[in-house]
Amino acid sequence: MKGSSLMVKCLESEGVRHVFGIPGEENLDLMDSLIDSDIDFVLTKHESSAAFMAGMVGRLTGRPGACLTTLGPGASNMVIGVAEAYLSYNPMVAMSGQVAGECQRHPRKQYIDLVSMFRPITKESISVRAAARIPELTRKAFDLASAERPGPVFVELPEDVLKGQADGAALPIPKPQARGVPDLDRLRSLIRAAERPLVIAGAGVLRAAASDALRLFVSKWHVPAAMTWMGAGAVAFDDELGLNTVGLRSVDMVRAAFEEADLIILVGFDLIEFEPKYWMTGREKRVAYIGAAPCDTFLGLRPDVEMVGDLRETLAALSRDPTPKADWASGVRSRLHDSLAALPAEGTGIKPQHIIKTIRDCLGRKDIAVSDVGAHLIWMAQRYPAYEPNSMLLSNGLIPMGVGVPWAIAAKLVHPERKVVASVGDGSFAMTGMELATAKRLGTPFVTVVWSDSSYELIRIRQEKAFGRSAGVNFGKQDMLGFARSLGVDGHRATTASKLRETLSRCLKDDVLAVIEVDVDATENDQLLVG
Repeated sequence: MKGSSLMVKCLESEGVRHVFGIPGEENLDLMDSLIDSDIDFVLTKHESSAAFMAGMVGRLTGRPGACLTTLGPGASNMVIGVAEAYLSYNPMVAMSGQVAGECQRHPRKQYIDLVSMFRPITKESISVRAAARIPELTRKAFDLASAERPGPVFVELPEDVLKGQADGAALPIPKPQARGVPDLDRLRSLIRAAERPLVIAGAGVLRAAASDALRLFVSKWHVPAAMTWMGAGAVAFDDELGLNTVGLRSVDMVRAAFEEADLIILVGFDLIEFEPKYWMTGREKRVAYIGAAPCDTFLGLRPDVEMVGDLRETLAALSRDPTPKADWASGVRSRLHDSLAALPAEGTGIKPQHIIKTIRDCLGRKDIAVSDVGAHLIWMAQRYPAYEPNSMLLSNGLIPMGVGVPWAIAAKLVHPERKVVASVGDGSFAMTGMELATAKRLGTPFVTVVWSDSSYELIRIRQEKAFGRSAGVNFGKQDMLGFARSLGVDGHRATTASKLRETLSRCLKDDVLAVIEVDVDATENDQLLVG
């Protein structure tokens, strides 16, 4: 069979349901082979969006999402989404067409060394040089992308390889090997000796589907737990031991818990999310680490105890024979809840605190809130209560603007039964709002709440704090509703909190694809806690 058909068979074997991307001359054969497969090709408006979507599919399913571009400019446009997956540990296989092997030379139009370009932002960058090697290298790519800590793998597909003939079949996915449980005696002794232990749970808990095991562990030992942004919901906000999310450096609402703790228990923790200098503060403390992969190497951090093994089984084993701790963090938790419940009086425009509360009130516990990047991301990270895993989706790796709408599409494809709201700044919306046309074509209804303040507010805040003035941050009013309606998407505008609540509730109830432009009271941003 043709190499392109063999490639599609391999993708089907790996469980790929969607390939996101844009076709080009060098992937014509692969596109044609996809037509006869069970895989849906999702045509996006930009290659960066395709990579964002594939990365989010990987994050939500635990299996690599897949995206496809053509050579040169197409692959280059894909870089930002691949880099986001790399720094967020999201499994992805990013594929690109390429000129035939004999044509790979400099200078040549549109040819660049893609394998070298992607190498620094992937777990591995692979070029398939013969059609017969497609099964072996595809299996390798998906295996590497999935292995803890997961991430993207780049696969270059020269057009002569896709056109070539090859015998063979997809290689089976091997059954995962049991990792077992390490000896927990030292860790148990450390927890028993601590007066004020504190769990910081990261995205690794969600990757291992270990949230229930973590909740049992903290309940049995009665240890308070805070989550990184990407571990949000591992322990519910209304759990008596839950401290919601942390990661705002020196201005987290529960910073007092870090200062008072004498033992930090890192569970499924990725160091990229929250540097030790921000939680190794206050009284002298020891550190324990529990994870499916070894603790990241970081200057100044060496855990006193490091437990590497099956995360769910390890937490389940730790839950046996516990020594419950005193309720030392209840005051911190009470102040957190009081802070989130306190809302400022309404003024001109809608205050950020009211926007966050409205989104939270309109969504169920398992529904999904997606946040793009900007000042609104900080508001969301500070004030959005998360009750279930993967119910609040933030970036804390590359943190690129423009992820909101593509991520919402991916979330609806993976979880069509859940309501989805994308919280997006007007600056970010201008970058990838055109993907609403993709959502319209796919029939993936969600609501995009656009924070309209005509400014890159987070950068303005930082400029004015540093220099007393700002530059290059004001871009003027955009007709977002006119743009949305031009795509056949419902467009609404809210100038009061009550109007936002009414409109958002109706759009979610009617299950429509909609944009709600919100006039934001940006004066609140001047008091925004930015670490």
